[in-house]
Amino acid sequence: MKWFEYKMEVDQLHASDELKARLLAMQPKPQPQSTSHTPVSQDTKTKGRAVRFPHWKRWAAGIAACAAVAVVGLQALGPAGSGIDTMSLRSGGAASSTALASAPQMATYGLDMANGDLAARSAAGTESALAGDKIIYTADLTLETKDYEGARASLEQALADAGGWMESSSESNYTGEARTLSMTLRVPEANYESFLEAAGQTGSLVNKYQRADDVTAQYTDVAGRIANLEGQRDRLRELQASAATLSDLLDIEAQLSDVEYQLESWQGQLDWYDDQIASCTVTVTLQEVETYTPTGGSFLERLGTAFAEGWQNFIHGASAVLVLLAGLWPVVLLVAAVVAVVVIVRRRRR
Repeated sequence: MKWFEYKMEVDQLHASDELKARLLAMQPKPQPQSTSHTPVSQDTKTKGRAVRFPHWKRWAAGIAACAAVAVVGLQALGPAGSGIDTMSLRSGGAASSTALASAPQMATYGLDMANGDLAARSAAGTESALAGDKIIYTADLTLETKDYEGARASLEQALADAGGWMESSSESNYTGEARTLSMTLRVPEANYESFLEAAGQTGSLVNKYQRADDVTAQYTDVAGRIANLEGQRDRLRELQASAATLSDLLDIEAQLSDVEYQLESWQGQLDWYDDQIASCTVTVTLQEVETYTPTGGSFLERLGTAFAEGWQNFIHGASAVLVLLAGLWPVVLLVAAVVAVVVIVRRRRR
């Protein structure tokens, strides 16, 4: 014990000052250190020092030791560990080694059919679903016409001749404004080009936009998933017929329900692809105009069209102002009366 540690302990004693002085007098005095320096070898310095590893090395050593114990324990259990009943472990009961060895293994009904059979079914389903490239065609047409009713009747006739149908329609017919018709039409893929040509002749074609989306890869993927799920469904039905216990039957039915749900979802997506591929979507906008939008021609023709459009816009603006004033006639009459009264009062003052 160092002398200062001894002094601290003596100070903490609950004793009289005379007893503390005697205890301090009994402490031997420290001897002066020698001035001569004796070299100490490196071996002597490190001989009594404890070896300390960094924190991460100690953690790594601990993890490695745990892993080694786990591996040894698994090897010691061997195949007997696979026969442990799940229900007994969940209930917290202890089982003897004899019971574990004689416990029957739980029957497992996997979906791993013969790989060749499942692959063959998937390939066959994909090949039967694919019959060439899968392309979705869409088009947008903008038409102008001076004969609104005649152009609309011509469009409906062209649609009927192509074997198509109207999916949706929207028409605006405000008083004093030009009428506008917007239709979403579905046309069989075989009559797609002929319908576009016939529809373009019902009026002045201002804009035409066509698009073709190749969905062959997506279609093939969906068809392959459906074929795979159908194979799993057939296998589960076979296992359902040969189930030995009620628990096995319930397990198979749960898996079968999940497979059928996925099958319905993928089948709905495949049906949507089939519908979009078989029937093209054409959006037609028909606008009633008094002067057609120039789509070409010389400079003089375009200049004359611009003057005609300017005069028509002026007439439309003036008529709109007159209609607005007619709608606000009470306000106009009141303002006129107020102005008249103010003018009369000022004249009398003069």
